[in-house]
Amino acid sequence: MDYIIQTNFLNVKEVSVFLKLSALTIYRYISEKKLKAIHCGGRYLIDKSSLNKFIKERKLNKAS
Repeated sequence: MDYIIQTNFLNVKEVSVFLKLSALTIYRYISEKKLKAIHCGGRYLIDKSSLNKFIKERKLNKAS
């Protein structure tokens, strides 16, 4: 039986690759509460909707 698991969460490395930033920068954004994340099993998971909100906020600030 094959299972396809789709998740709405990304880990720090996936987010860092997507945003073309270092993992340390992503951890800093999380610790500064600029990017919402869930701490689970010793690692952080970022909801895709939180990441989209983070990106939209940065676009709005940059456009101003």
